[in-house]
Amino acid sequence: MAGDTHCPAEPLAGEGTLWEALRALLPHTKEDLKLDLGEKVERSVVMLLEQATELFYEGRRAECLQTSEVILDYSWEKLNTGTWRDVDKDWRQVYAMGCLLKVLCLCQAPGDATTVAAALRVCDMGLLMGAAILGDILLKVAAILQAHLPGKRPAHGSTPEQPCPKVDVENPDLEKFPTFAKAPFVSCILSPGEVLFIPVKHWHYVRALDLSFSVSFWWS
Repeated sequence: MAGDTHCPAEPLAGEGTLWEALRALLPHTKEDLKLDLGEKVERSVVMLLEQATELFYEGRRAECLQTSEVILDYSWEKLNTGTWRDVDKDWRQVYAMGCLLKVLCLCQAPGDATTVAAALRVCDMGLLMGAAILGDILLKVAAILQAHLPGKRPAHGSTPEQPCPKVDVENPDLEKFPTFAKAPFVSCILSPGEVLFIPVKHWHYVRALDLSFSVSFWWS
């Protein structure tokens, strides 16, 4: 009901421990679930964040979900208006907050493994494209969602087991690995700003032609 500043307490049907674990991460009042944003973030966006947070604490899940989607759509545009280094960190925080609110809305109502998986994907995007907020709360939320998702997933901060290649790609031992010479392959050179998607279970070899860094992200 309006004016209630305490976390909604409706448990997830059949998965009460999930909602209880997520709720335990949140402050008791909406005033404590907010970001300290700079002047580059429009006042209208700040007001949307405040509105979505208030809707969540009032238990108005559908309206909160809708408002969080608006926040995500708008902040996503801000994240893609130029090079990544030029994106203001405050907008990344806004995006992360939108992801957090959407995840909470998805998990507040009765759901199943499909709902949890969808929430985890949103959380992953917040971690990938957003910035740390509220004591790295998205990391904690992701860990809880993973624990309640059927099947095994690699935990954040851990490296999935990968088979170790024994062939030196640039100088292969064809006596020891004679069929390697017949292995089909695709070769390409990435230019600045380009990205390469490698399908699951596809071997790959990378050599840097200049000073660079790489980031691996395992999609579920």
